[in-house]
Amino acid sequence: MPHAVQAEQSNQSTRTSKTKASSSREHRQLHTIYNETRTRYIESNLSLSISHLLESKNHPTVTRIVSLGLGSLISADQARRIKQLTVFLAIAEQLRQREPKIMLYAQDPSFSKVDEAFLQSLGVNILSTPSATELGEAAQYINESTVVYCPFLTLEAYQLFFATGSLNYFIGDDFDALRIKWPKRSAGWNEAESLSRRFVQGLRKRVIGGGDGFWDAEDKPFPMAMYSSQRHQDKQTRAKL
Repeated sequence: MPHAVQAEQSNQSTRTSKTKASSSREHRQLHTIYNETRTRYIESNLSLSISHLLESKNHPTVTRIVSLGLGSLISADQARRIKQLTVFLAIAEQLRQREPKIMLYAQDPSFSKVDEAFLQSLGVNILSTPSATELGEAAQYINESTVVYCPFLTLEAYQLFFATGSLNYFIGDDFDALRIKWPKRSAGWNEAESLSRRFVQGLRKRVIGGGDGFWDAEDKPFPMAMYSSQRHQDKQTRAKL
């Protein structure tokens, strides 16, 4: 008769094998969905819109791109999350044509081990935060040479990001549309209005169009925009003189 310790070790080994098999299956499924979504993105008008905006000559020197608020890729709204990831990686691919050594990072408190392994397989480094109310490790990676990618981010998380003071270039929600998401003078409206006035209004805004053929109704899509610092553009202009 097997010793109790041996039996327990055998059970643990069986559970570990099953867990690894399940993770591997989920990993393959994510790759399949991502590849299908990438094909859809490449064929979309959204891809053309973003590509055109990224071709602007007045762009900052970029050394890293940080994704905030991506969410778990194995959650109920998986389709939208993978679309967010697809756009993030497409932006990185285009920017790397100018700056091949750009590093990619992603942070979200809801990332699972499967999410992290899948993102790492795509060349994305994982940053940690203990909760959605803290910016965590991302705070150390956001500076004037960072593009922050943050569509669908909560207002609380925007506040944390903006408070870093390194608001040079970000791709996220269109704040003009964000302010009218809530009834006027409601708590949500007041918070969005305050963030816009304090941090966003002085930035150059370029609207991202063409999302109708990419986002579906169940994704609950929201208008997006690219924001860049006028200070940076003035500095580039002076450098050319």
